[in-house]
Amino acid sequence: MLSRDRLDQSLICNQILARAPIEAFAQLTPHLTRTTLKPRTILQERHRRVEQVYFLENGIASIFAWTQQDGPVQVGLVGRLGMVGVSAVLAMARSPHRTLMQTQGEAFALPASELTAVMDTHPRFRVQLLNYVHFLLIQNSQYALCNARHELEARVARWLLLTCDRLDGNTIPITHDQLSMMLGVRRAGITETLAALEAKGALKRARGEVDIVDRGILETRACECYRIIASERERRAAPDHQCGVGAELAI
Repeated sequence: MLSRDRLDQSLICNQILARAPIEAFAQLTPHLTRTTLKPRTILQERHRRVEQVYFLENGIASIFAWTQQDGPVQVGLVGRLGMVGVSAVLAMARSPHRTLMQTQGEAFALPASELTAVMDTHPRFRVQLLNYVHFLLIQNSQYALCNARHELEARVARWLLLTCDRLDGNTIPITHDQLSMMLGVRRAGITETLAALEAKGALKRARGEVDIVDRGILETRACECYRIIASERERRAAPDHQCGVGAELAI
């Protein structure tokens, strides 16, 4: 674990923390705790009070909507360019969503009360966080359109590309069962679709993982939703992107 008083902002991988105003980061530092997170670790439980927020350094977290009849469906992805616990940014004590780690990862945990205190003190940091929330709204609305209108192969390709963009490397730790839950479809459909993409040379299946072999092929099979989300993410993460009162945005 890193000593809290020795955190170097230039070495932080999470882009919200790395690009936070210097004064805001200094106020956050004494309250940040670096922690290792195993796959399936629940970071936020639905309808429970948000006590902590998490700034991922590596790994991926998935946000799930849930009904008793249908179970969970993934509605969002969080990587090192974002944070878990946006309800706290919006001054909401609870969320209807469950967020859990999809892969192994590390994060800086922060009490939600401390996040609120820093936002109240530093308006530029508040604007930075609100712009991240705006990106999540764009991402989630595109997911809704994609799930309603597009064929399964295009949706699977979109999911694989967006996930790979947030990982270091081309191997995605995922089972067919997990991917079927992410997209809200039958496992048999996932198995058939992955086999078709493998036959096209886009990927290679292995036990408990998918290896992306040719991104170009996968991008041709993905729907426009991938390009819309990816371009919005890249635009907002650009070093010269300005928002609100001048705070840079990190996603």
